[in-house]
Amino acid sequence: MKTVLEPLLRFKNASLGYGSTAVLHGVNFEAAPGSFIGILGHNGAGKSTVLKTLLGLIPALKGEFHARGTHFGKPRYGYVPQKEKLDAIYPLTAYEVAAMGTYRGLELMARLRGLGHKDLIRRSLKQCGALELSDKRYSDLSGGQRQRVLIARALAAEPELLVLDEPLAGIDVTTQSALLKLFETLKEQKDLTVLMVSHRIQREKDLFSHVAWVGDGKVESGPTAEMLSAGKIMKIFEAEL
Repeated sequence: MKTVLEPLLRFKNASLGYGSTAVLHGVNFEAAPGSFIGILGHNGAGKSTVLKTLLGLIPALKGEFHARGTHFGKPRYGYVPQKEKLDAIYPLTAYEVAAMGTYRGLELMARLRGLGHKDLIRRSLKQCGALELSDKRYSDLSGGQRQRVLIARALAAEPELLVLDEPLAGIDVTTQSALLKLFETLKEQKDLTVLMVSHRIQREKDLFSHVAWVGDGKVESGPTAEMLSAGKIMKIFEAEL
């Protein structure tokens, strides 16, 4: 008999938002182990609200949100922010940025003193095609190179769940294709569950096993073939007009 694995993340009839103001209502959405989920929607639709809730930065206002994993009962996250959100003025090398992924709680000072994890950091950079950038200043790298370093930082956290926030924004088409291939390879090699936040579907859709569409104050989710069918997309856009 095939074992059914519990979801890493599950929203059940949840209201999400800030303070006492809900932005999204009745959210029912889960991330099964090994899935690759696209969180899609227009700018301002509420994708960041979903992201902040699942990362534990804000609580669900109503309903339920559960996360399970091997790190103190929670999944170990690897988070790749939009590259513009990491201030490039700091004089850090690519290696030092990637090393941030190993800093966890009380271990921080030991990491900063250079104790252990050097092999993990170098391996993470190598897996992302960024090992040769190790000694270069992060601020001197191109957009695509910075993104590879940020992905290496996420991998250095040894994640169960890789969260990508608009990872292709502001990057040329050739580099986009290379990064999409990298995401696919990393997922297969590391058996990761991946969530990718995006406001578009053209290039990414072939990677998704499931899609959560955020808009009109709600989240609709399901298998990619269903959620990105012509009829479903037309219905979603009509509802948002």
